[in-house]
Amino acid sequence: MKSLFLPVLAIGAAGCSQPSSPGVVCTSLYAFGLGVTVQDSVTGMPAAAGATVIARDGTYADSSVVPASAPQTTSVSLAGERAGTYSVTVSKAGYQVWTKTNIQVTKDVCHVHGVAVAAKLVSG
Repeated sequence: MKSLFLPVLAIGAAGCSQPSSPGVVCTSLYAFGLGVTVQDSVTGMPAAAGATVIARDGTYADSSVVPASAPQTTSVSLAGERAGTYSVTVSKAGYQVWTKTNIQVTKDVCHVHGVAVAAKLVSG
C-alpha cells in the first residue's frame, strides 16, 4: 500500500497566515514541507514502520516515530508550513542510520512547496 506524498490537512483559517499581497486569497489547507519516503534499499519495500525520522533546520526540529505495528507505512510528513534548509535523519533497528542534508523547502505568500525525500535504508 502506498502512502500519499505530502498530505494536506484541512483546518480552519487560523492555519494560514494573512497574505501580504493584495488580491491573494490563501486556502485553509495545511501543507507539509517534507515528505520522507522510507524504503528498504534492496527490496524497495516500505520500511517506515519502526523508524524514527527527524528533520532539523538550525535549532528547529520536527520528528516522527512510526510505530513498529504500522501497516506497510512508506512515508512520513514533517515541517508543516515551515520553509528552511533541512537535514533529515532516519534511524531504524537493523539498518544503518540514513542522513541527507541541505534540503531546501521554500514558501510562497500562502504555503510551503513540499519536497520529496527518498530514504533508502541499508541493512546492517
